[in-house]
Amino acid sequence: MTGTTTATGQDPAALAAGHKPATFAEAVRANAEAVAHIRERAAKIRQAPELHTPKLVISDHVRGTSILDKIADAVNRFCGSMYVFIGITIGIAAWLILGQVLRFDPLPWPLLLTLLNLPQLSIMISLQVSANRAQTASDRRAIADHETLIALHEMSKQQIDILHGQDQVLALLNQFASKDMPGMQHRIADTTDKILAIVGSTGPAS
Repeated sequence: MTGTTTATGQDPAALAAGHKPATFAEAVRANAEAVAHIRERAAKIRQAPELHTPKLVISDHVRGTSILDKIADAVNRFCGSMYVFIGITIGIAAWLILGQVLRFDPLPWPLLLTLLNLPQLSIMISLQVSANRAQTASDRRAIADHETLIALHEMSKQQIDILHGQDQVLALLNQFASKDMPGMQHRIADTTDKILAIVGSTGPAS
């Protein structure tokens, strides 16, 4: 688990978050398949958590490939640019001044207000598309993080089992050292004394 891979190349079940079912029945079936896939992935990770590789999920991984998706991405990039914000701000300020000076749009600037109100609906839809993309990326990221957490949890359980086994071994060694070793030491000392006594008694005779 030292490496990290990107979310590209995921199987179709993992891409369900970006799929848009045409009917309610397809949506229910897609959700059921996604849940079954997540449970299957969790079961595989629990069997071998050390083989799991964390995934890096970013917004680029949930971008669509159709023409409408590309148009939506272009609109989002354009509307979310600071250059556009600065340009619109400077343009409005210039319009407010020149419209009053040149009298082509005097107070209360009805033409400017009309022009500003016209694209609001399109911009709102574009923002909603951007929010949907962000939500899809967040869902994918949550699934990837959940899989990694499962792997970490299983490895932690294995480490705890190993520590419990070590505690049992240490307890057995402690029991042996505290109970059996003193008796063995006395036996060894008595046997040594007997051997020394025998050797001492036979030494002068020889």
